[in-house]
Amino acid sequence: MFGAILQSTISMRGQAISECLVETGQVFVKKVLEVPPTPYELMRLLNTTEPDLYLVDLDDGDSTLDTVRRIRERSESTAIIAFGQRDHRAVEAAMMAGVDMVIPFPVQTAEMMAAIDAAIHEKKGSLIGNLYAFLPAKAGSGTSTIVLNTAARLAGDVGRKTLVIEGDLRSGVMDIMLGVEHKGGIQHALERAGEMDSFDWENNLSRANGAEFLLTGRDPGRALPGWHHYHQLLNFARLKYEMILVDLPELVNPATMEIVRRAAGTFIVCTPELAPLRLAKLRCQEAAAWGAPENRIHVLLNRSQPGELGAGDLERLIGHEVASVFPNDYRTLREAMTDGSIPSLKSAFGRSVLEFAGRLAGVETPKATGLLKKLFG
Repeated sequence: MFGAILQSTISMRGQAISECLVETGQVFVKKVLEVPPTPYELMRLLNTTEPDLYLVDLDDGDSTLDTVRRIRERSESTAIIAFGQRDHRAVEAAMMAGVDMVIPFPVQTAEMMAAIDAAIHEKKGSLIGNLYAFLPAKAGSGTSTIVLNTAARLAGDVGRKTLVIEGDLRSGVMDIMLGVEHKGGIQHALERAGEMDSFDWENNLSRANGAEFLLTGRDPGRALPGWHHYHQLLNFARLKYEMILVDLPELVNPATMEIVRRAAGTFIVCTPELAPLRLAKLRCQEAAAWGAPENRIHVLLNRSQPGELGAGDLERLIGHEVASVFPNDYRTLREAMTDGSIPSLKSAFGRSVLEFAGRLAGVETPKATGLLKKLFG
């Protein structure tokens, strides 16, 4: 949850706003101030509480604007929401002082949630350059297989510290594919995201093939997370890893949209059959609707075979770049999955994954030779 400080000289107004914040399920009110703080008190409060949000009452007049200016002098990352009168001049003065959002008083919970979303993303919702989202055009397209193998190549051959987040909280099967027993996992990490520390983080990780994983526990009784849980989780993880790969189910929801709109790249995994091909274009449109810029949406063609649809054909059909093509190598993948390993670089699939991993990391990898050239040259 986001930590907040609330400032209003009118007790009843402050109480009403505090209750509304609690109702959003996104905010914990750390402090309520009924007297404007002195410059020293404000700096001390900001240093000790480090709030994500600071809410101020516009109807408190000049003292509110003074507080906002001092917050901005101290922190550009604290989101500031003002509530109260909607007089044009007062709103303009508040925005010039450094307020991110102005909402009416009284305010409805939905209005407050929208304001929190906008204000937080204005200050702390920037693109994460090492975050990549993967989702299938249609369930069964092999997205998890590509993510697992790419992570292993990034961690091993490319030498990048890599995290995989399993985004399918109900039906994820990565633990089965990897053959690992795990503790904690993604649900626990999301619940603790707002107060995560290194000890908690370590207790939720699994390891395999050189990479680290937040795996699902497939617990149907656990409450579904909100976008703010993913927001705080990503902000914690982004500094700990060089590469973060998220394996999402085919449908993005209001929570996982946080991953898509902040990812440096969103990859739609498609196979050559008719249904996935048609759905791939729809998934690209959905990713754009959730906030992913068009130039960060790409397609991965999986299970390709010679003589079938090629990358150029797919690009013309879907309207997005095909970032990589992976061959249909079922036997190799089955053998690898049996012992929880990854396909050898002697296989066409193994080499294609290494090339893709190298592109993600921005490094040179061995060029395609032999069969790989024949398939994709």
